[in-house]
Amino acid sequence: MNRDGSGAWLLAPVIALSMLAAGCVATLSAGTPNVGGYDVAYAEAVPVDVNMYPAVEYRGRLAYLVEGRWYWPTDNGWVVFVEEPPELTRYRTNVQTAPRAVPPPAVEYGYPPVRPTKPREIHREYRPH
Repeated sequence: MNRDGSGAWLLAPVIALSMLAAGCVATLSAGTPNVGGYDVAYAEAVPVDVNMYPAVEYRGRLAYLVEGRWYWPTDNGWVVFVEEPPELTRYRTNVQTAPRAVPPPAVEYGYPPVRPTKPREIHREYRPH
């Protein structure tokens, strides 16, 4: 290695690999994740059909209400609200108190059903004998 430090860049990967082999690991923690000041946790699994659940816009993105829990997409993955923001609480209480959607009764449109008719005698010419 030269005294001017031109070979120092070769030594840095060797030191990093030796620290890794020795079991030295650095962990960075940014604290508890939160959205808008409300605690969230990273979701381990998100329902496949999450977009079929009730949703409301919250902070520029859609928050999905799935079985009483709010799922919200972030740039780093999906999170679940541990602490529910008041805006989402109001929406959840409106959804839970709304009457259950019932499909309309079956309605038949079109012509009435065809009923069989008696066969008619074919008109014949009447000729006296």
